[in-house]
Amino acid sequence: MNKFLIAVWVLLSVVSCRTAKETVIRKETENLAENKLFKNIYANELDYKTLYSKKMDVSLTVKGRETGLKGAMKMEKDRFVWLSLTAPLGIEVARILFTPDSIKFMDSYNKKYLLTDYSYIYEKSGLEVGFQCIQNIFANGFVNLENCGNNRLKEGKFKYERTKYDYVLSNVHTRAIDRKIRKYFKKKRKNKDVALVLQEIHIAPDCFRPYRIVLKDMEDGAGVETSYEGFTRTGEKLFPGKIVFDLVFNDQKIKLEIVFSRLEFDGPVTPNFKIPAKYENMAK
Repeated sequence: MNKFLIAVWVLLSVVSCRTAKETVIRKETENLAENKLFKNIYANELDYKTLYSKKMDVSLTVKGRETGLKGAMKMEKDRFVWLSLTAPLGIEVARILFTPDSIKFMDSYNKKYLLTDYSYIYEKSGLEVGFQCIQNIFANGFVNLENCGNNRLKEGKFKYERTKYDYVLSNVHTRAIDRKIRKYFKKKRKNKDVALVLQEIHIAPDCFRPYRIVLKDMEDGAGVETSYEGFTRTGEKLFPGKIVFDLVFNDQKIKLEIVFSRLEFDGPVTPNFKIPAKYENMAK
C-alpha cells in the first residue's frame, strides 16, 4: 500500500461537447488564424468560482496491476485544490491540499504527513510545476511550461498547426537538470545538464477546450500525457467526465484514471485538512 500511495502522490504532483474521441472523429477543423483560435479558446474557458466532485472513481495501473479507489475533489479558483482518496470500504488512505505557496500531503494508511512547497515536485520529477499548473490540469485549462505562474497563451510562443481534426499548439522548452534529480534517469543522456521538454496542447474544434496535453523529455523519453474525455454539461458548465494521466518514468508506465460524478459548481467549499498529533513527518 505504501508504494501505491507514493505512485498516486507522484502522479497528482505532476491534475454539451462530444467526448474527446468523438470530437476527433466527427468534426473537421475550420481554417482559423492563430489569433482567432486564441480568442475562441479564451471565450470557452471554464468560468467557475468553485468546483466540487462529491464522488470520483479512481483507477491506478502499475506494471499491469490495477487498483481501484474512491475519492472526492474540491477546488476554489486561485485558492486551493483539495483531493481525498478512500479505499473500497470507505477508509481514507490519502489526502492532499495544493495552495498557491504550499503542498500538504497526508498518508492516512501509514499515519504520515508532508508539508512542503513546489520545489518538492521539481526535485522528484524535474518539472517546474506551480499551483497554476496543478489547478489548470484539474480544471481542463492550459499548462504552459514557459511560465507556470501565468498560463495565458501568447502568439509566437507556440508553433501552431491545424490538422484535419484538431488544432495543435507546441513548443520545446529548455530545462536545466538539477544534480538531485539526475539519479532518477537511468538512460545515459548526451547532455546531462539540460533537458529539452516537448509540450503539445491539442484543442478540440467542437468546444475549443484542450483534450490532450503532452509533456515529454525528447532525449530521455520520460513524460506525462493528460487526456480529457466524456465532456458533458452541468447547467451551463462544460467539464470532462474523465481525466487520464499516462506517465512514463525510468522505463516504467503508470496510468491514473479519474472519473468524476455528482459535480457541483460555485457553491461553498472548504479544504478540510487537519493532521492528527500522532502522525509522523515524512520529511524527517
